[in-house]
Amino acid sequence: MTKSRQGAPPRSARRGEPHLKIRWLIAGLFLASAADGLAQTDADILDAKGVPASVKQQVDCGTDADDVTRRPFAGGFIFAWRCPGNHANQIQALVFAKDQDGAGARLLKFPTPQRKTNTEISNVRWFPKTNEVSQLFVDPETRICRIESRWRLTGKTAEPVLIHWRQTRDCKGRRGWVTLVNRT
Repeated sequence: MTKSRQGAPPRSARRGEPHLKIRWLIAGLFLASAADGLAQTDADILDAKGVPASVKQQVDCGTDADDVTRRPFAGGFIFAWRCPGNHANQIQALVFAKDQDGAGARLLKFPTPQRKTNTEISNVRWFPKTNEVSQLFVDPETRICRIESRWRLTGKTAEPVLIHWRQTRDCKGRRGWVTLVNRT
């Protein structure tokens, strides 16, 4: 039986084993992805009293205005209103306004490849440098289980333009992707 010295580095560190380098690399990547996620959360959380009436009039998804965020985006402000979802999807209705007080508020309608529009999207990610939002939608009870889509908000009214849409029957998203829209 060997005795360990107090204060001595672990044996693996003394030998310079590569798995420690891999751990540091993984930790660095995790921190970098966390920083990216934090950049996306530059939003104010509003209570029901803080949501402008003009924004409240735009949304009718069955929930109260007690979980709404407001963020500067696409030359104005986006109010993200949480709607009923499920364990796989956080559904939101997005309202664009010219200023933080809700002037000119209008519900954003997101076009699909099937020539329909959605007034709610799921698991939203924000890309402020390009004025783009994306969604990831998962529904294991349908034939198309997973959809990834992206829209660019254009013009003074931040009109959503579909720039990417792909879908698969594989709920985990590992194979079987079919791209329906791919614009630069």
